[in-house]
Amino acid sequence: MKHDFISIPDRSRFGSAKWEIAKNASTEFVPLSVADMEFPTAKPIVDDIKKLADEAILGYTNPTEEYYDAVASWMKRRHDFEIKKEWLLQTPGIINALSMLIEAVTAPGDGVIVMPPVYYPFDMTIIATGRKSVFCPLINNDGRYEIDYALLEEKAKEQKNTAILFCNPHNPVGRVWSREELEKTAEICCKNNVFIIDDEIHNDLIMPGYEHTVMANVNEETKNNIAVCTAPSKTFNLAGVQCSNIIIPNDEIRAKAMIRNKMNMQMHLNVFAYTICTSAYNKCEDWLDELIGVIAGNAKCVEDFMAKNLPEIRVYPLEGTYLQWLDVSALGMTHLEVREMLEDANIYLDNGEMFGELGRGYQRINLACARSTVERMLERFKNAVEKARAKDNGYRKALEIGDSFEEINAEKKTLVVFGRKAECSLTVSMLEELKEKYADLAAAGFDVKFIVPSAKPEGEYPFEIIADSEARLYKKYNVFEADSAVYAVAGDRLFEEKVGSDQTKIMESGVFAPADENEFRPLQLFAFVGVDENKKVIYSYYSKTIGDFPDIDGIVQSL
Repeated sequence: MKHDFISIPDRSRFGSAKWEIAKNASTEFVPLSVADMEFPTAKPIVDDIKKLADEAILGYTNPTEEYYDAVASWMKRRHDFEIKKEWLLQTPGIINALSMLIEAVTAPGDGVIVMPPVYYPFDMTIIATGRKSVFCPLINNDGRYEIDYALLEEKAKEQKNTAILFCNPHNPVGRVWSREELEKTAEICCKNNVFIIDDEIHNDLIMPGYEHTVMANVNEETKNNIAVCTAPSKTFNLAGVQCSNIIIPNDEIRAKAMIRNKMNMQMHLNVFAYTICTSAYNKCEDWLDELIGVIAGNAKCVEDFMAKNLPEIRVYPLEGTYLQWLDVSALGMTHLEVREMLEDANIYLDNGEMFGELGRGYQRINLACARSTVERMLERFKNAVEKARAKDNGYRKALEIGDSFEEINAEKKTLVVFGRKAECSLTVSMLEELKEKYADLAAAGFDVKFIVPSAKPEGEYPFEIIADSEARLYKKYNVFEADSAVYAVAGDRLFEEKVGSDQTKIMESGVFAPADENEFRPLQLFAFVGVDENKKVIYSYYSKTIGDFPDIDGIVQSL
C-alpha cells in the first residue's frame, strides 16, 4: 500500500468522542461505532495544515476561488455533476444544514418525510425545528432494502408534508440507489411539491461494482427542487474539521437558506476547514481510491467470517458507505441482550435500534479500520455468542395472540396493562381512566390488572396493582423502553398535542436533556394485553411511543 491503512492509532489521549463512550476502548478493543475512521490522516492534508499554521493569520476567513474550484472540480470529476460557484453554501456540518434547510423550505408543524431505518439525527432535527416526522419505511425485500413508492406517494400527496430527508447512499443499510430509483422518488416529490433535502455525505464511498448518481442529476425539474448536502468529512475522515458544502441550484431556496444560516449565526467556517477541504479534493484522490479497496476487503472479511462461523447472521451487501449492516435477530436474543453481550466482550458497534424501531435486531459495523482490528472483533463476536448460548436465559418474547400468560392469575377475561413508574403522570392518568370505567368493565365480566416497574402507587383502586420493581415481567415479555428520548416522542400524538411546533416547549419538554443514568427505566413504554379465563392471550398492543395508547372501550369490545 502507498498509504497507511494498517496502523491502529491510539486515540485515547485526544478526546475522541467514539473512544470516550466505549468503556474499555484501546488499540486492542477499538470501537467500531460512530462513523469516523481509525486511520491516520492523509499526509498532504497534514502538510497543508502545518503550512497554513506557519503562514496564515487565523482570523475570520471566507472561501477562496481555489476552494470553490476544488469543490466544483471534485463534483465534476467524481460525480459528473457540474455546479456553479454561486450554488454553494458552507455549513459546519450536514446536520447544521438539515436544520437550516428544514427551516428554509417548511413551516412549523409541517411534515418531513423520512425513510427508516435511517440516520437518527434526521428525527432529532425534525423535532428540534418544530416539524413532524412522517415515516415512509423502507421495504426489506428478502435482504435487499427498497423504497415503498406507493406509500411515498400517499405521504407526499398530503399538503402538510412539504419536504423529505433523503439518504443517498443510505445510512445505515448501505444501499446505493440506482438512477431509476432516484428518478421515481424525485418524480413523486416534484409532482407533489415536496422539497428534497438530499444527504450525500457518503457519496464518495462507493464500493466496486456500484455506481452513485447525484440525485440532482436525474433531470432539470429535480435540480430545481433539491439541496444536495456534501462534505469531505466521511470521505477523508475530517469530521472534526467541520466543513460541508451544500449545493442549492434554486436561487429562491438558496436565498432563504442563506438567511437561515445567518440567523443561526453561521457566518464562516473555521480557518483550517477551507485549506483542508481544498487539499483533500486536489491532492488525496489516490488515498480515497486505495481506501475503497480496504473497505471492500473488510466487508468481504465480515461476510466470509459470518458465513463460516455464524451463518444465521445475515450480512447485507455493502454497496456504499463504510458501514456494514447485520441482521442478528436469528441469534434469538432481544436487541438489549445483544447490546449487553457485545459490550461485555468489549465490542462497540452501533446498535440498530438507534436508527428507529425497524433497526431492532440489527448491528452496524464501522469498517474504516485496519483489517487486524476487524479480525479481532469478529473472533470476540463468535466467542461472545458461544458464551451467551451456554447460558439459559429462559423465556423472552412479546406476548402475541394465542400465547399463554402464566404470570397472571386470571379467572375471567382480564385486561393487563404494563405502565410506567407509579409517579409518572401518564401512569396516573391511565390508572384514573381505568378506575372510572371499572364498574362498567366489571359489570360486563372483565377484570383489570395494572403492572408498574416500581413500588405501588398511592391511592385506592378497585383492581389489582402489581409492583414489578425489578421489571422482571417487563424483561420477560419484551415490554421495552423507547430506544431514545427522541424516538419516545417522534410521531407521538400526545407530544404533538402538548408541544406541537413551539420550539420553546420542545426544549422544555426534556427531549434533548441528557439521560439520567440513575433513573430506572425512564423511557418505559406501555403495553396492553388481554387474556381469557384460561390465561390465553386474546389481545396484544405494545406502544411505540410514550403516549401511544389504544382506546380502552375499543379493547373491551375486541375482548
